[in-house]
Amino acid sequence: MGTATLRTTEGVEYVIPCHDDTTLLMAAEEAGHLLVAGCRHGMCGMCRARLASGRMRLGAHAPTALSDADEADCGTLLCCGFPDGDVTIELPYDSARVRQGTIPLRRATVTSIERLPGDIVRLRVRVMPDEAQGTGLVFEAGQYAELTPPDSSSSRAFSFASASSAQGEAEFLIKVGSQGFFGDYLTGRADVGDVVALRGPQGDFTLHESGRPRWMVCGGSGLAPMLAMLRQMAERGDTTEALLVLGVSTPDEVFATDELAQLQAALPTLRVIVPVWRPDASWTGPVGSAAEVLDAELATLAPDAERPDLYLCGPDGFLDAARAAANAHGVPAGQVYVDGWAAPAPGPHH
Repeated sequence: MGTATLRTTEGVEYVIPCHDDTTLLMAAEEAGHLLVAGCRHGMCGMCRARLASGRMRLGAHAPTALSDADEADCGTLLCCGFPDGDVTIELPYDSARVRQGTIPLRRATVTSIERLPGDIVRLRVRVMPDEAQGTGLVFEAGQYAELTPPDSSSSRAFSFASASSAQGEAEFLIKVGSQGFFGDYLTGRADVGDVVALRGPQGDFTLHESGRPRWMVCGGSGLAPMLAMLRQMAERGDTTEALLVLGVSTPDEVFATDELAQLQAALPTLRVIVPVWRPDASWTGPVGSAAEVLDAELATLAPDAERPDLYLCGPDGFLDAARAAANAHGVPAGQVYVDGWAAPAPGPHH
């Protein structure tokens, strides 16, 4: 056991106890300090910080989240970093971004289970009234929650596909083909009326108010956080220019067409492209992967044109290709926001 000192950019320090088998992110949460984080499993890089003193062991992570050069320059990831004794960590933000408290744990009733194309299940729940939280469910679009089935002690995290609700309602889009125990629950035992545990909201993959166009690029159930963001924009009357690219593998995996049509009607500045990677003779729409469409769209921008903010959600291969396209067309790294996943892992699995 050791001690971790977390230091913000203006010098505020949080001193927390930590164990060899607990990540710094979890140790901070156990001490009541909620740090900036996204995927929570080494994919997005949002929890990147600097090791000022001491030693850390890093678990598996994507090189795009923390490169070998970054690590050699004392960079670390709090979500998969394990302290080896006492450490001092420099956070790349001020204390205003460190929330205090604990992540709420609520009980929620399953209100709807709907099978969609592409092995996706639309799960709707309603949280039960709570003395501290009331009847509503408040979160920022793009965040996620950990869900625990009624017959299990294990949880899996999924992004909200809906915006905050005064009635406590929430929607999730979950791909069941690769979700293990949670997919088995949804397709085999789940029923309306079940009570699940919902721990959240969590994560910092949220909208940024930069005034720049927002381009959201995803595949399949990675639509969930993008759908939440667009719904939030519609609720707020946000007129920021937006592009959504939703990639699927085959024509029979196209889904959410009604929801996207409704959003286009509510958001006149929104453009939607749904490309198919492996089309058949019946498909007359855009062809290619979501990353290929992103590359083509960025190529249409003039060299001196403002680059959009990019919101990316998907697995490793997609993220690598999308980041490469962004870099090739001059999108600053600070304008690329990522919600990644890799199974099995504790972070968001759409």
